Amino acid sequence: MIKKCIASCLLIVFAIGCQKQEVQLPLIQIQGITEIQNHSSIWIFYKTQNKDTLAILNKNNKILNTHWIFNVDKRLQMKEVIPHFIAMQENRNKDSMHKKEGMLNYFSYADTALNQISLTPFLPVTFIDLEDDDAIQEESRDQTFHVSVEISNDFIKLNDKIIVLEELEKEIALLGPNDSITKPVVRLIYNQNTQYQYYLQTKVYLHFNDIATLPMEYIFNVK
Repeated sequence: MIKKCIASCLLIVFAIGCQKQEVQLPLIQIQGITEIQNHSSIWIFYKTQNKDTLAILNKNNKILNTHWIFNVDKRLQMKEVIPHFIAMQENRNKDSMHKKEGMLNYFSYADTALNQISLTPFLPVTFIDLEDDDAIQEESRDQTFHVSVEISNDFIKLNDKIIVLEELEKEIALLGPNDSITKPVVRLIYNQNTQYQYYLQTKVYLHFNDIATLPMEYIFNVK
């Protein structure tokens, strides 16, 4: 069972023991997974220090032979959380006598439609620096129907066309082949300063609408 803890202002706040550290979860009006057994939590907190923003990882409650739930503060930027995602994926995949097959990773968020905490899968992903332009061209030869979705903080781009997230499924369908067999595969792109709130919102939308994504995500630096 997932712990439910939605404040009246619809900001999700978790307190860890006596430390009183808080995480403001992303607010997303899409239904997700609400029940899961045998899980432990990983926390990534938002902290400011000397005008810098830090992503503070707390994995003390993590148990290897359980599902992992990543509770990440929505105010963080992707450049701050990606190093932790990479490290924890490596930690999940390492050999151990305590490792149990079938255990998965999830992101948590606040489902503002149902007023509860929900989950969406955190599937294995490789994060690629977009300075290497050949990376996209090379892998795209292996697929028949790829579309590029670039995440911004208040809109998205579908193959360079600016739209709102709610239009994405319809717009992708308009680009696809006229058959019921070929399904689109989304290539996610975003810049390093994209807020985690908008990143997860897009991931939740894609999963809810059964839109497949490549196991690579491309990040470009803001000059």
